[in-house]
Amino acid sequence: MAQGPLFSLRLQGGEVVEAPKPSEIQNVLAMDDPQQMLAKLLWEIDSLTTNMSVWVDNEPFPVAIFTAFNAVVTAWHITDWLWQSSKERREILAKRYNFAYAETDTGIRKGLEKFQNAVVQECRALYVCREIANGSKHMRRKKAAPDVKAKAEWHKAWEKIGVVNVGDYVMSMTITDGAETLDPIRWFIDAFGYWEKLFRFENWIKEEKRLPDKIIRAASATSIA
Repeated sequence: MAQGPLFSLRLQGGEVVEAPKPSEIQNVLAMDDPQQMLAKLLWEIDSLTTNMSVWVDNEPFPVAIFTAFNAVVTAWHITDWLWQSSKERREILAKRYNFAYAETDTGIRKGLEKFQNAVVQECRALYVCREIANGSKHMRRKKAAPDVKAKAEWHKAWEKIGVVNVGDYVMSMTITDGAETLDPIRWFIDAFGYWEKLFRFENWIKEEKRLPDKIIRAASATSIA
């Protein structure tokens, strides 16, 4: 997956570096653009791939489980970030997905539902992410989709590989949608691919929207691509 301006930052030598301005949106910490959520999803997929590797030992916390939880929530809530980002984007999305909405508080809420229903019709991975995100956040749901099941299992290792010894139990995670069972990473990659295609088609990935680093160097910045 090409990263491009999702992560890279390039400043010309000698350019004056200033402290980033806090977000004008309340209660979002530093993130205030859908592109940043897309970058977050890519980071979570990459982190989950590493965390699930049998070449990586146990961490103090079950990082793989936590990362999978975060990834599925991020993948789904990009819908909220896109829809709430601006009136201009709402108009583009309503036209693209062929529905009408009113630019009022009630109309915007109903429009979000229409947008979310439209994307799950086009992308099955996002349908899956919606079900698991809601199940993960709310723990027990009365209207959970019976065709989607996410679970973690532990299987005994029969040979030594990486840091795993014979007899150890190794965790695997799967998400089942009807007759199809896949590793969560596969579902998340499909969801990311859908969003990336939409963002690039609408030219919504911009260099200047990249989140700044924790430390802003006073001299010259270097690329982290």
